[in-house]
Amino acid sequence: MNQSNPNPFPLNATLIENLIKENNLNLCSISIRELNRLVDKLSEKCSVEFLRFEFGIPGLIANRMGPEEEIRILKENPSLPSTYPPFDGVPRLKKATALFCKKFMNIDVQPENCLPTVGAMHGCFISQAISARRGENANTILFLDPGFPVNKLQAKFLGLNVKSVDLYNYRGEKLIDKLEKLFSTGTIGGVIWSSPNNPSWICLKGKELKGIGELLTKYDVIGIEDIAYFGMDFRYDYSVPGSPPYQPTVATYTDNYFIIISSSKIFSYAGQRVAVTIISPELMNKKYSYLKTYFNTDKVGNAFIHGGLYTTTAGVAQTPQIALASYFEAASNGQYDFLSELKIYAERAKKAKKIFLKYGFNLAYSKDMEEQISDGFYFTIKREGFNSDTLLYHMLRFGLAGIPLNTTGSTIEGVRICVSLIRSDQFEELEFRVRELNSFLIN
Repeated sequence: MNQSNPNPFPLNATLIENLIKENNLNLCSISIRELNRLVDKLSEKCSVEFLRFEFGIPGLIANRMGPEEEIRILKENPSLPSTYPPFDGVPRLKKATALFCKKFMNIDVQPENCLPTVGAMHGCFISQAISARRGENANTILFLDPGFPVNKLQAKFLGLNVKSVDLYNYRGEKLIDKLEKLFSTGTIGGVIWSSPNNPSWICLKGKELKGIGELLTKYDVIGIEDIAYFGMDFRYDYSVPGSPPYQPTVATYTDNYFIIISSSKIFSYAGQRVAVTIISPELMNKKYSYLKTYFNTDKVGNAFIHGGLYTTTAGVAQTPQIALASYFEAASNGQYDFLSELKIYAERAKKAKKIFLKYGFNLAYSKDMEEQISDGFYFTIKREGFNSDTLLYHMLRFGLAGIPLNTTGSTIEGVRICVSLIRSDQFEELEFRVRELNSFLIN
């Protein structure tokens, strides 16, 4: 906060509006990185440290085993930097991924089914491209929203059609019935979701995943399951390798899946841009003649590796792959309880929620079917009488940043709050600003 003015709030409206106009921004459709840059400029011009809830990046330091393994492998093999990685990944990571899948999801896959990508977004990109290009008419990706806005940009970039179902309105049997109606049209090539969900933190239940899996098989639709927040539904203990409960997955109920696991959140390894996509053994070998139109092959596995990985990045840097392998190995062997490190996010969410609820806000997504929404990386807020962009605008005037829910495909007006970057010494300041914001909105 500006020391010469202990209470600079609300910040100057004209300054904010001019910055928005000068940068040709629209708070209804602003991207996360555009908002990030806007907040940087506001912070500089107003000499105010913003409380940053907009950027979904890890707020923890990565365990040293990953960087140390990268350094070790470079020292031991000086020729490694001059050697191209294999398109389908280094053997050590492929083997470690298959073991991790067995230990934490109780699914059986082989190393050849595990393919490294440059972050989860890369895996989602190729998975969408294949899912919606197996048949001429099934060229639509269905999003279980709200979701990560960039995935829809990927579909747009690929020239695919997009449909959306908001999980706020459809859970349980209602969700399965809705999906069957959509799948039965023959136009849906793939369906993509995250669980825990970004931004609502909704977690699909076993019965829902079973119903989805059965429909994927019945209508030959591919499920793209993005588990970026693997095991982070802290209502359950998924931390013990080889013992139930296991991370819920649609792979228990169908062979039509791509599963995407990222290193960014669960291992705080976002900067090294490494993730894995797991293709079911059966889907890996499936053939669709229409794939040849785009990938010069009719086989799904070949399309992913040679038509997707090779043509986009020609593989993933080798030392980050080794680092991710070391995390998977240590977790699977019970030597590294990665989930215990992540529980701090739930603690932060619980504290931050309490403050917003105390001062006139409500949770936009408050229920996870019959349960309360879990505390985790994200939560969502709303304010009666305010749409997403207007609420965000007023938050900016009080040094608070989040992302508008309408950019995530949500049908609810509100703002996503990511708790990863708030420090323990900032909660008192958060309460002050939210209290001031509440008084301003009331008056």
